[in-house]
Amino acid sequence: MQSQDSRSDALRLAALHGASFAVIGVSMPFLPVWMESRALGPAAIGVLLAIPTVVRVLATAPLMRLADRPGGAFGLLVAGHGVTAVGYGLMLGAGDAVAIGALVALVALAQATIVPTGDLLTTEAVRANPGLNYGRLRVWGSLAFLATSLGGGVGLAVLPPDGILWSLVGLALLALAVAAWAARPLARGGGEAVPPAARLRLDLPRPLVLAILACALIQASHAAVYAFGSIHWRALGFSGPVIGGFWAIGVVAEIGLFVGLGGAVGGGARGLGLVALGGAAAVLRFGALALDPGLAATVLLQAMHALTFAATHLGAMAALTALSPPGRRGAAQGAYAAAVALAVALATVASGLIYRAAGPAAFAAMVPLALAGTALAFAAMRAGRGGRREDP
Repeated sequence: MQSQDSRSDALRLAALHGASFAVIGVSMPFLPVWMESRALGPAAIGVLLAIPTVVRVLATAPLMRLADRPGGAFGLLVAGHGVTAVGYGLMLGAGDAVAIGALVALVALAQATIVPTGDLLTTEAVRANPGLNYGRLRVWGSLAFLATSLGGGVGLAVLPPDGILWSLVGLALLALAVAAWAARPLARGGGEAVPPAARLRLDLPRPLVLAILACALIQASHAAVYAFGSIHWRALGFSGPVIGGFWAIGVVAEIGLFVGLGGAVGGGARGLGLVALGGAAAVLRFGALALDPGLAATVLLQAMHALTFAATHLGAMAALTALSPPGRRGAAQGAYAAAVALAVALATVASGLIYRAAGPAAFAAMVPLALAGTALAFAAMRAGRGGRREDP
């Protein structure tokens, strides 16, 4: 039975994840629609959409080191949501691609640490209280993403394109209020006494480095389906509602796995088995998608998102929870987020070149990434065999 403090922490963490992903649920699918309404062409939109990835790769790891300082996690969340609201508000008055690009970069910088900081606070809470279930807290982010993306689609049908930005400003302000309420009590145990010079060295244990690389490669294997899945399915003759159903099935399956296996994050490095499971599933999923297997099989393969994404993510959080050194846990979260962003970016570029030349072979080209990630997951398990979960 959870104590009152544990229930309070669970409520705050669920609210943080929900508020953060509510913003992403509108920005990811609909910000390109707003850009198009400003008479920007496909090439300009492509460049603008690449900016956040570049910013995450360059900025996330250095900024997340601030989370290892007393009050750092609270500051990152409040500043991140506040600057996000300001950035989207200023976009309403931006008149050209250069101004929009500068503001996209500002928002990307503000948002770079929001999800990793939420994960850091959650894994720290799990370390302190193994009775908390990471997956059942993180699932509120997935639910919020699903709700706001569906709501955004409805709103887009009745509101002018600027309604997208007004929605983003409102959601960011809501997230700011949630962060101001929730994050400070959650960050009360942060900021271990580590000398400043030591904070500059990442010094992650070898099993954790292997785990981070494994997860980055497996998550990168999703790049082709993220970028070209809808385009290819439309070319095969699937209708818009069917394609939307493919994506919804993946999110629902992800939610189910978070609820069912979320406790693995508190189980120490044994959770790395989930990374290997996710990698093996990715080999099957993306290899089979390359064969254009038809409606029923595609539904099943999309449901495997529960394994390829969610199981891999839970395994990553288990490794970070168990293996991150004291005083460098924020830096470790930042290293993981930056590694995933870089791997996904490179895989997306490669999949674009392959898809242009060979169509669905781009999905099969992701299989070696998943295989390599699976092998690294087993290597991480071997390297960490016999290790213990650290005490908080």
